[in-house]
Amino acid sequence: MMAFDHMDVLFVGAGPASLAGAIRLKQLLRESGRNESVVVIEKAGKPGQHNLSGALFEPAVLDELLPDWRERRERFVGRALAGRVERDELYYLRDSRRSLRVPDAMVPAPMRHTGDLIVSVSEMVGWLAGIAGEYGVEVYPGFGAADVLFEGDRVQGVRLVERGLNRESRPQPNHVPGERLHAGVTVFGEGSLGPLAEKVVHRFGLNRGRNPQVASLGVKEIIRLPVTSTFGTNRAVHTTGYPLPGSFGGGTLYSLGEDLVAVALVLGLDWRYADLNPQQELQLFKTHPLIHGWLRGGKVIEFGARTLPEGGYYSVPGLVANGALIIGDDAGLVNVRKLKGLHYAIKSGMLAAEAIFAAMRHGSFGREALGIYETLLNEIFVMKDLVAARNFRQVFARAGPLLGAPLSFAQRWFPRLSADLDSDHLKPRRLGRKGVNGVDRLTDVGYSGTHHREEAPPHIRLIDPLVCEECRLQFGLFPCEAFCPGEVYSVTESGLILNPSNCLHCQTCRDKCPYRNVRWSVPEGGDGPMYRRM
Repeated sequence: MMAFDHMDVLFVGAGPASLAGAIRLKQLLRESGRNESVVVIEKAGKPGQHNLSGALFEPAVLDELLPDWRERRERFVGRALAGRVERDELYYLRDSRRSLRVPDAMVPAPMRHTGDLIVSVSEMVGWLAGIAGEYGVEVYPGFGAADVLFEGDRVQGVRLVERGLNRESRPQPNHVPGERLHAGVTVFGEGSLGPLAEKVVHRFGLNRGRNPQVASLGVKEIIRLPVTSTFGTNRAVHTTGYPLPGSFGGGTLYSLGEDLVAVALVLGLDWRYADLNPQQELQLFKTHPLIHGWLRGGKVIEFGARTLPEGGYYSVPGLVANGALIIGDDAGLVNVRKLKGLHYAIKSGMLAAEAIFAAMRHGSFGREALGIYETLLNEIFVMKDLVAARNFRQVFARAGPLLGAPLSFAQRWFPRLSADLDSDHLKPRRLGRKGVNGVDRLTDVGYSGTHHREEAPPHIRLIDPLVCEECRLQFGLFPCEAFCPGEVYSVTESGLILNPSNCLHCQTCRDKCPYRNVRWSVPEGGDGPMYRRM
């Protein structure tokens, strides 16, 4: 257990946004001779184990946060600087056999990545956590937050997950109650679709008048290439078209040093097919001759999945409440047109720190005092970039990928386009994929290192199992059996059963279930995937 239950500032989730914010806040406190406590809690057993992203990174924000970071001799720094993009390519996969290289002159400027750094977010988080410790930030991995503590119109902190329960939720000898952590200000940086930030948003009506958040799902493998591979280093490849079945998204291949490549497929969660299996679509993507030619003879060594908030500017809720701020992917700060969110996350954490420091000096963590955070976001590139791409995702949802692509060039001049929940798009249609070669889903789950204590209470539950039968009758199958990249949901003769121990923490089920019949909660601290290079 922690040594205390009250701190001045609490960051929930040790992602890039929270760690950058904690570091920046400690820098400001140190410069002014102050020493308020800054705490970061993280549900993963080790910082970085639950973090996954592309990631092509614009490093200017890191230059601002840590001006000497390029001179540091840590492994992450060496790999990041060696991963500068020198070859940046876009391909249109016309069908299962043919492809077309898009000329560089025809690639829109926001989609050009030469000069960006190819980084592992898992490694970046581990590195930032170490630096945060050097500044005096207290980072506690293995501590998941189960709920938000409210008192009237104010956020007071969080309650930790209760540990040491058996499957029937009865205490075992090693039982630890869910400690209540009180803070002057609580900063929510859980990542995409964060359930606690969602509670804050709903409690205070911060999404009033905004579009609902929509998301994509990224499924990703890291593949060790043979010496005969021609893919090379310092290379970023993006694709559109095949195998996406009329939905938004695309494929990526990023080199990770001499012999590793990160291969991913990103699919808008508004897909219509009830039997679409994202992990299987990734295997199909790898069979395309263009892709297979680069990957031939390679071996998968890691797998993961995560959602990405893609609603853009019109889906960003209010980000400030009495005693609380929301940052990074939790806030929906992702620019789909640029395929990026990492540098926005880091900058949002830094701005949150500046707002908190100013509020400390005024002696108040109320909504008005913390509101400078939103003002700062609006004044710089973060919200300006999102405003410039404000209808980008909505255009594709309405017009489809073929018509959406040309219309996207004019999206900023359209009036505000509304959005529907991703789950509302699902139809009783079937893709009918058969005989796809590649890695099967459970084997890929094994590559993720996912582990959950078998005796623990299940962290995924069906709100009403009878509703699942209605879903099966409507769609002719259980859609969750297909759409979960971890195969948490499977069908037996007795019906739908859940295997929460396979969960990758992507929370696709919360977003895609057509009946919103899934309750996902944070499991015991330390449980979940154990990513290394994601």
